Amino acid sequence: MDLRWLRAFVAVVEEMHFARAAEGLETATSNVSSQLKALEDHLGVRLLERGRRTVPRLTAAGEVFLPQAHRVLLAVEQAEAVGRAAGQGLLGRVRVGYVASAAYSGVLAEALAHVADDSQVEVVIEEMTTPAQLEALQAGRIDVGLLRERPDLPTALAATVVRRDAVLVALPSRHAAAGSGTVRAADLAGERFAAPSFGEAHDARDEVAAVARAGGFPVPAVTAVRDYLAAVALVGAGNAVALVPESVSGLSLPGVVYARLQDVRLESALLLVHRRDESAPAVRTVLAGRWAPPADDGGDAPVTADVRTDETTVGGREW
Repeated sequence: MDLRWLRAFVAVVEEMHFARAAEGLETATSNVSSQLKALEDHLGVRLLERGRRTVPRLTAAGEVFLPQAHRVLLAVEQAEAVGRAAGQGLLGRVRVGYVASAAYSGVLAEALAHVADDSQVEVVIEEMTTPAQLEALQAGRIDVGLLRERPDLPTALAATVVRRDAVLVALPSRHAAAGSGTVRAADLAGERFAAPSFGEAHDARDEVAAVARAGGFPVPAVTAVRDYLAAVALVGAGNAVALVPESVSGLSLPGVVYARLQDVRLESALLLVHRRDESAPAVRTVLAGRWAPPADDGGDAPVTADVRTDETTVGGREW
């Protein structure tokens, strides 16, 4: 069934005049007549009684058919509106993975607030480790990741720095250096460190190694944990110390204090990552939001780590 037939039928019924119906449809009167006849032939029933000198009048079948025609045309209009909105990125679903510290820092909340204010895009969030997000992004299971930087991101992914943090040391409150607010690398000799680690070639153990080099002691044993919350929980239990982004210091866990490193400067970056060839309008709308400022390094390319000792800087690496 041609939608033009339905529009011609409804227009004639509303105007009860073929010429005015044609004018509203921006077509010729003869076209309206032929479209109405085509509809009646298709249905095998007469919908309108009409004559040269009489006003068109609905037949009994036409009266029954008219509400259905209205419903079909309304559904088409709604479908067209949804399709246009989806094409403009105003409707759709975006799956976002995030590391727990993205929630601590407020970056995740800022992202969701922007989407809620500016569009009808549905955002589905899932807390995931950085390695899991990288895998899910490439497999298409999530669309956007908020994750800790890695020195070599897959070339298919683009990254933008959305937050940089100084790295602090989380200490048990009974630690000898706990009361000073600062600590030297050498003060951490002999400590067991807890750090998010997933068996990768490069992870948070690199920062522990940098502190050990600066402090002049062997690289210590590292207890691998899933995230910074778990690391800080071990610190509170007195079982470890941990290197954490400053945003994590907002976690007020019993038995934990935070101190700045005097002789090692560690910087940690939180990245927004997505597929370089992303074409989904809803995802592009989210990526264009206020939560994704330009990267400090001037582009989408991943920020590479620069690790040095002696007033050590571990640039842009956060796990």
